[in-house]
Amino acid sequence: MSMNFESTTTGELRSETNPAEADPLNGKRQTPAISSPTMDRLAARLKRHKVTRIGIEFLDRCADIHLKDLVIDDMDDHRRARILGRTVVNFGSDSFLGLDRDERVQKAMIEALPTWGTHNGASRAFSSVALCAEAERRLAEWLGVEDTLIFPSVTLANVGMIPALVGKGDLMVVDRLSHDSIHQGTKIAIANGAKVVELHPCRGDALESLLTAEGGNCAITAVDGVYSMTGKVPPLAELDEITRRYGGMLYCDDAHGTGVVGVRGRGAASMALPSLRHVLLIGSLSKAFSCMGAFVTCSTELKRILKIRSSTFIFGGPVPPPYLAAICAVCDILDSPEGDELHQRLRGLVKRLTDGLRTLDLIVCGGAAPIISVQVGDIEDTFAAGKRLFDRGYYVQSATYPAVGLTEGLLRVQVNANHSPEQIDGLLEAFADLKGQFKLPLRSAQRTSPAA
Repeated sequence: MSMNFESTTTGELRSETNPAEADPLNGKRQTPAISSPTMDRLAARLKRHKVTRIGIEFLDRCADIHLKDLVIDDMDDHRRARILGRTVVNFGSDSFLGLDRDERVQKAMIEALPTWGTHNGASRAFSSVALCAEAERRLAEWLGVEDTLIFPSVTLANVGMIPALVGKGDLMVVDRLSHDSIHQGTKIAIANGAKVVELHPCRGDALESLLTAEGGNCAITAVDGVYSMTGKVPPLAELDEITRRYGGMLYCDDAHGTGVVGVRGRGAASMALPSLRHVLLIGSLSKAFSCMGAFVTCSTELKRILKIRSSTFIFGGPVPPPYLAAICAVCDILDSPEGDELHQRLRGLVKRLTDGLRTLDLIVCGGAAPIISVQVGDIEDTFAAGKRLFDRGYYVQSATYPAVGLTEGLLRVQVNANHSPEQIDGLLEAFADLKGQFKLPLRSAQRTSPAA
């Protein structure tokens, strides 16, 4: 794909509202309609909530540096993107293997269109296209499990699966640091009568103490496979062994490990456990797979039960057929020597970046997955540091509260297999300059601190 990479200056953050909207009937520009008083009253009521008000005020104050709600105007095959009027290297994409640009994946989608159209047009409770059964079979084959069940997204999988698995009288343990969608699912489970207790810290000894204190059988222990913000991996083997000893099953949201961690990308749980047949593994099909949807590993019998009990399976809609064809194409790639080479390249780039950041004495987390975080701290400092990198030509994500703790802001870098070593080195140079301009926390200071 070609792009015009002429040098431009940094533009202002664009507003969501446009003073002139296109007329859908004749294509002419027209003045927007006067806003609705009813909508205005609703907005005013919502803005009275403390968290909403503080959030809006903060974003307004940091409008020139927060880099949120961006629009990407163009991109190429090597993660160069045009954002805010300038060309930057995009280190904010979770299409880790670069398969969104792969001709085989794109071809599979295109070739599925004449037969299957753009959408199935029915809840899967009524019907699924044959491609869906094929994709679930291929995923199970790739992971070495009996079966899988596809959902429209990881969020819908978690929100629908957890209430389907635990109900009145059941005990569920949930890692406090697990993904928000897991916690949303637990709220429904609690409303249905389940008892949910939080695990923190997420360690085997803490889980054992908690389950001993509860004095009952555990239904599931829900954790992340790879923490989405930091790239860290919890002790899955310990958690699995203790959970099963107390009669339960490990529920692992491995969205950020799917396709990139472990042998042939089978995920963080595949590295920690002897088999995936005894764990409920939630995987993403929209990150490393560069497609759409999510899956859960299961037995064929459990799959039938989940189809009845999971509301988001019934009411969430299907994954469009072209993406199902693309999922099959990605499975072929992952289960091939070429996929092994792709993983080797990605891991080499991740190591190049993490080694370089540690050489700069920065506090770095992650590395098992292609998510690497650099600690900053203060929210506004985190925004400003991310904007400074952006001005140098590198976009990374400034992750702040509530995604992380209030004083635990970090720069979140996502490495892709279609980044180049030169782009990694350029980002490291930008971090070296950033270190000189900002008082970033240092590893050496952390080691010598009395509290360390």
